[in-house]
Amino acid sequence: GTLPNTDLVKGLIRLDANGFVVTDDNMQTSVPGVFAAGDIRSKLFRQISTAVGEGATASYAIEKYLEG
Repeated sequence: GTLPNTDLVKGLIRLDANGFVVTDDNMQTSVPGVFAAGDIRSKLFRQISTAVGEGATASYAIEKYLEG
């Protein structure tokens, strides 16, 4: 969790200066329909508890996104 593995998305979605994925509060990236959660995300804490909460937030946001 200290170094992001974001080579796959580099140049496709917005990354911070350290290479972590930037998201909004719903875990959506700069590309509509693309979500990120956990240690790949730009944030203050990198802990299991925050990653689990972000996963729940992302799954709910993805469901709403797909419903239109």
